[in-house]
Amino acid sequence: MAEDSEWTPRKRVFAALDHKEPDRVPINFAGCLQTTVLESDPNGKACTNLYRYLGIRDYEPPVLGAVGNIVLNMDERVMERFGSDFRVVLPNGGEVRNEADGSKTILGLSCGMRSKRIGYYDDIFDFPLKDCTSIKEIEEYPYWPTEEDYKNLANGKIEEVKRLREETEYVIIDDSYKPYPVLMYAYLCGYEKWLIDMKLNPDFYFTLSDKLFEIGLQMVEHWLGPIGEYVDIVSTFDDLGTQNGPIVSHDDYVKFMKPYEKEMIKHIKKYTNAKIYRHCCGSVYEFIPDLIEIGVNILNPVQPLAKNMEPWRLKKEFGNDIVFFGGMDIQQLIYKSTKEIRHGVKELLRVYAPGGGYIAGTSHNIEPDTPPENIVAMYEAVLEYGQYPIQ
Repeated sequence: MAEDSEWTPRKRVFAALDHKEPDRVPINFAGCLQTTVLESDPNGKACTNLYRYLGIRDYEPPVLGAVGNIVLNMDERVMERFGSDFRVVLPNGGEVRNEADGSKTILGLSCGMRSKRIGYYDDIFDFPLKDCTSIKEIEEYPYWPTEEDYKNLANGKIEEVKRLREETEYVIIDDSYKPYPVLMYAYLCGYEKWLIDMKLNPDFYFTLSDKLFEIGLQMVEHWLGPIGEYVDIVSTFDDLGTQNGPIVSHDDYVKFMKPYEKEMIKHIKKYTNAKIYRHCCGSVYEFIPDLIEIGVNILNPVQPLAKNMEPWRLKKEFGNDIVFFGGMDIQQLIYKSTKEIRHGVKELLRVYAPGGGYIAGTSHNIEPDTPPENIVAMYEAVLEYGQYPIQ
């Protein structure tokens, strides 16, 4: 093994991606949109509370994404404290229009998604294409992205990404949101219509899906095209699982979704040699062979409490063929003791880490009401117990 001083974040991560053991398990904290902290006024200030707990007083106020309360400007001092080997790059977003009723309409490549505060979160609540049934209505929908929206994606961003690549040793993730067509279909039409259209109106389903998929292809061309040589990992998205099983059958996945995913990855590979990481929540066990087949290198967030997603099962069956990224449970992080959290991290690393092929991260974003001491305990445990060889 090389001396610690020889290991950089990029060397460490790529050793793990090659299923080799570096000096320690790579860590992703806030280095993508699925391993950061959520913030919600007035009682869900997990990010602000974490800063104060760590004694950081001169922090920038958290900047939140338009959906999901994701903190986009995590303080570098916290990322370094937790050993994060990754940094995220994002394209320019579309205009967020504030409506009179307090809701938001998200324009540009979000295609008029509608969100408002629901409990702790700003979340999707209304579906502008829920009554759409014809090709004519698809064509006349007023919120499709314009050519200017595509051109704006990389405006002012290329030098930022290039500088990050040339001046740091961090692994750079392009985590631009690419939920085309599947998740965007559900966001615009509602999950019920998305599922029903597959079965009862497949011609319409494929027409709308093709439209959404073309938006995704254009996004990759206009955003990833200019920066592809500077990024190490590129994300793809589409949630396929619930806590207790898949959202759709395997047969329906193969017919209605897999061809789009396969073509999207091929399109991404036109512009970059980066590894492909796939974000897919919930119980997705039965889809993992398909994801490997179509070129996914890294699976996130490997939610450990979902059905058939136990770390031992995934490592045993797929550990030689795909890298697991995530797995540190956030569903119980809110109320477990720091002792229990440390023990849980130790056991997770004991299963996932041997032989490489694992990146430590949370099983999704850290919830707004999570105690800061629990967050610190989790990442301190990774740094302590994630040294190779794993004990």
